[in-house]
Amino acid sequence: MNNIYNVKLTDRDVYHILYLNKVQGLKPYEIEKSFPVSRATIKAIVNGKSRKDCHATFMDFKSRYPRKVKQLFKYD
Repeated sequence: MNNIYNVKLTDRDVYHILYLNKVQGLKPYEIEKSFPVSRATIKAIVNGKSRKDCHATFMDFKSRYPRKVKQLFKYD
């Protein structure tokens, strides 16, 4: 049985999801291919409904350092 609903994302995973959506402009259905979670989970993260701490930190960093945020996952 594929148990994708018990997968825990690391903070780095969440920041990467936010980067892909907020900086690269990918849609949740495009992001879900890279992470073992549902599209609903991806949507909740990018909309700030889930992992609110990471969302707030990322959005603050993005607004303060718009040039640096583009470099966060450049080499992954």
